[in-house]
Amino acid sequence: MKLYPLILILALNISAMSQTAAGNNDSKEAVAVAGRLFAAMRAKDASAIRALFTPEGQLVAIDKPRDGRGLSKTRVFTADAFAKLIAESKGSEFIETMSQPEVRVFGDMALVFGSYTFYVGDKFSHCGTNSFHLVRGIDGWKIANAASTLEFACGRSTP
Repeated sequence: MKLYPLILILALNISAMSQTAAGNNDSKEAVAVAGRLFAAMRAKDASAIRALFTPEGQLVAIDKPRDGRGLSKTRVFTADAFAKLIAESKGSEFIETMSQPEVRVFGDMALVFGSYTFYVGDKFSHCGTNSFHLVRGIDGWKIANAASTLEFACGRSTP
């Protein structure tokens, strides 16, 4: 009779550990989507960018004024428009990094967010905060919505 509570506690611990492992995999997979987006942007590969979004996916850019005064300008892009904008950009490669992304997974929805820096080649362009809202479908995690602030007065790290 005294063995039953011990077996129950052990079973609950194993179940919790397997859920944590699954959650860690979900978190890693969600963060990997942001990494693949940055790689596709660096390569200026429109089809790779587009493939990371849901059919209705979009990106919102929140441009803070360079002098830090006044309201931000907001631009909304469909996934297709964003992919085209990046792919058709001339010049050096785009290098975006999010050094310490945070992740929250809620079943088939995930939120990946954090500070980023953006370089054009080796020249600092801007920084800010990224937020990716992902949904899990048959093809894995996809970006349903992304939002990024574009800021110019921030600490800079190397790409």
